[in-house]
Amino acid sequence: MGQFFAAFSAGLLSFFTPCILPLLPAYLSMLSGFSASEIVQGHEKVVTRKVVGNALIFIAGFSLAFALMGAAASSIGDLLASHKDALMKVFGAVMVLLGAHMAGLFNLNFLNYEKRFSTRGVAQGPLGSFLMGFAFALGWSPCIGPILAVILGMAAVSGTAAKGMALLLTYSAGMALPLLAAAFLTARFFAVVARFKTAMRYVEIAAGAILAAAGALLFFDKLMFWA
Repeated sequence: MGQFFAAFSAGLLSFFTPCILPLLPAYLSMLSGFSASEIVQGHEKVVTRKVVGNALIFIAGFSLAFALMGAAASSIGDLLASHKDALMKVFGAVMVLLGAHMAGLFNLNFLNYEKRFSTRGVAQGPLGSFLMGFAFALGWSPCIGPILAVILGMAAVSGTAAKGMALLLTYSAGMALPLLAAAFLTARFFAVVARFKTAMRYVEIAAGAILAAAGALLFFDKLMFWA
């Protein structure tokens, strides 16, 4: 149970990272056809049902992509089952490094880029929203990358492909909840977020510290909820 709570919390945290939250109006604009400013301001011409409907399809797209990643990670973990103890130590060390990177203690240059998949030429509508969601998952930004890497590592040592997929779907649910809130509430959501804009960097530092601490516990086989 602890693994799924951690996966859901990681999804929430990923959504509120500085690389995702500022882009949210643009994503909702591309999905719905309304301008970003109209969505942020809650303009009367914005049809909430359309924004929410396309957001749900977008969520389905990235959930499928994440689930496939979870299944793939579990399959790799099965192949390495006989080396599970060593794998967990390596993964714990990687978590510490990624946490230190997120907290800003040092910079891992290879994480400071993102791969974007273009959806130019894809018509707006259900198919376009689904493909955008799938592309979003495949081209995650460096802010979400370290957190996602932890969940993929959890999937790798989870034991079965089904559990690996379930962990990544739980992670997706954590990202989906605030996205749906933004699609439904529009102006009210962004007004609340604006009040805490200056706190985003502190959220990232706290996330990095928690990630590094979890990595250290995993390395020394003290992360009790892992099993």
